[in-house]
Amino acid sequence: MKKKILRRGVSVVMVTASVMGMMGGCGGKKQEDVKADTEESTSIRFMDVSPSEARENYYKDTFQKFQEETGIEVIYESVPWDDAANKLTVLGTAGQLPDVLTFTESWFGQFTEAEWLYPLDEYVEEHEDEYNEVVKGYTWEQQRQLYGHVYAVPDAFQVSGIYYRKDWAKEIGYEIPTGDDWTWDAYLELIKALTDKEKNRYGNSFRGARGGFDCVQGYLQGITIGKMYDEEGNCLLNSPECVDAFAKWCDIYRDGYVPEDSVNWGFAEMVDNFASGLTGTLWNDSEVALTLSQKMSDDEWGVLPVPVCKDGTRIIRTSNPYSYVVSSQTKNKEAAIELIDFLSRTDNNMQYCLQTGAIPVKADVGDDENYGEDGIYAPFVAQLNQQDAIFPTNYGPFDVTDLHQETLHVEMQKCLLGEQTEQETLDILSNELSSRMKKHLEENPGSKVPEPIVIQ
Repeated sequence: MKKKILRRGVSVVMVTASVMGMMGGCGGKKQEDVKADTEESTSIRFMDVSPSEARENYYKDTFQKFQEETGIEVIYESVPWDDAANKLTVLGTAGQLPDVLTFTESWFGQFTEAEWLYPLDEYVEEHEDEYNEVVKGYTWEQQRQLYGHVYAVPDAFQVSGIYYRKDWAKEIGYEIPTGDDWTWDAYLELIKALTDKEKNRYGNSFRGARGGFDCVQGYLQGITIGKMYDEEGNCLLNSPECVDAFAKWCDIYRDGYVPEDSVNWGFAEMVDNFASGLTGTLWNDSEVALTLSQKMSDDEWGVLPVPVCKDGTRIIRTSNPYSYVVSSQTKNKEAAIELIDFLSRTDNNMQYCLQTGAIPVKADVGDDENYGEDGIYAPFVAQLNQQDAIFPTNYGPFDVTDLHQETLHVEMQKCLLGEQTEQETLDILSNELSSRMKKHLEENPGSKVPEPIVIQ
C-alpha cells in the first residue's frame, strides 16, 4: 500500500452531507465485487460522524496536505452524531456510503453483517510494526476475534480515569488510596466524602441519560474480571454479586450524593458541572483533560486510575474515539486506504490527538511534553503501559445500536427512579444480551464467546 496514486486535482472540497441528496441506486456491493472493480475516481469521499469546527479545520488542513502529496482530492462530508447511525444505514442500503468514514465500535456488528466494510488485513500485515502494542494486541486482536478480519484503524485512544477535585480532598484532609486499596468501594466512599450540600457540592458527575450504562458496565466488569458472558453465551451482569454492586451504584443517586437532575445528564452536563465546581469526581475518558486544563487551575483537579478489581487486577477501559474504515462500496479502495495511512502518520495523528485530547496510535509519538512523565495525559499513558492489565470484552459481535441509543439507559433510569428493582433491571438487560449472543453463536458455527485480552 506504499505506492502513490497520482492525480491532478483541485483544492479540497468542503461540503456538509445531505443524505437525501446522496440517495440513489439500490443495494450495497459485496466485498468480492469491490475487489474486482478497477475503476478509480479522481476524488474520494470522507464522512465525519462527529463534526465540530475544530475537527473540520483539522481535516480541511490535513486533506489539503494529502492532495499536495498524492494528487488525490478528498471531499469532506459530515453527519451530526445523533443522526449518524440512522443515516449511515440508509446510505449503506442505498449503496451510497462514502469511501472512508469515521466509525464507532457499536456499529461494527451491523455493518459487518451487511458486508458494508472492506477488510484491511493486508494493510495491517504491512504496517503493523508501526503501531503501538495496544493497537496490535488489543484493538486488532479483538476485531479478529469478533469479526474474523481487521476492518478499522483507530484514530486515537481514549482511556478512562477518575477525575477528582484535588482541592476539595485537601480541604477536608481526605487521604485517597493509591495502591491495591483503590477499589470500587473506595471510589464510592470518596464520592460520599466529597459531598457537602451546605456548600452545594456533590461527590460525582453522574451520567443517567444516553451512555449512562457505560459506567455501570465498566463497574460491573470489575467484578466479572472483564468478562461479559460465560462459555454458553449467558450474560454475567445479573449475577448476585453484580446486582449488589449495581445497588451501591444506584444508591449514590438515590441517597443524594449526586444532583437530582443528573438522571438526565449526558457527557456535556457531566463535564460542565465538574469544571464549574458542582461535582467532585468525574469518571470519563482522557479527552476531558484538555477541557479541564483550559477551564481549571492545576491545583484544583487531578486524575486517578480506574479502581482495581476484587482480585487486585486492573481493568483498562480504553476505546477509540472513532476508527477509520473503508466502505465496501468504494470504487477506489487503494486511495481510501492510502488516506487512512496518511491520517495515521505520526505527525498528523499527533496533531489530531492534541486537538481532541487523545492518546496517539503509533509507537513513535516523538517527545511531546503532554505525553511525558509530567504531562496532562501521563496517568492515562501509564495505564496503557501497565503490564498484565486486562482489556475487557464489549457487548458482542452483533449490532447493539438500539440498546446503546435507548434500552440500556432507559432501563437504568427506571431503577434509579424506583420503578423496578436492581435485579429486574439487570435481568432485562442480561436476558436481551444473552439472547443476542446465543443467536450469534447458533448462526455462526465454530464461533466462540469473546474473552478479555491481556497484553503481556
